[in-house]
Amino acid sequence: MPELSSRWRETLLQDSLTITQSIDIDAACRQVWDVLANLATHHDWNPTFRIENVPADLQVAAQARLCAAPDTPQERVFTIKILAVTVPTVLVWQGGEPELFEGIHRFELQALATHQTRLVNSESFSGQMIADILQTSRALIEQEFAAFNQALKQRVTTLYE
Repeated sequence: MPELSSRWRETLLQDSLTITQSIDIDAACRQVWDVLANLATHHDWNPTFRIENVPADLQVAAQARLCAAPDTPQERVFTIKILAVTVPTVLVWQGGEPELFEGIHRFELQALATHQTRLVNSESFSGQMIADILQTSRALIEQEFAAFNQALKQRVTTLYE
């Protein structure tokens, strides 16, 4: 088998350390944003994580506590730091244990039509332990992403029908 160039190895490695899922939602981008960006109400509809110590303003450098997979054996709690906020299209945060495993989680909203939005939900992982974590937990994390996307769609649909 021919050896891969360093550029291709780097691309393959990056792809294997990123999870991306999307869902189309029959609502305006701003309506989806209003639900997504209201971190204080995620506990009302989001089965995949709870956010505590929510900052009063959603702005770069703000921090909160995130509990992923709450009330399950896979529960994990860590601090997240907001890296980017572009109303009403992009929310990015970083969390994890520095150097061991960290993720940069990006939510991007793309207007498909006046009342249709695509959510692209992705996370890029890094750290010494991430290869082992993804090897054992990738399917679970992908299920959590799908559950989040579906719950967000349901919440938006319920509020704006």
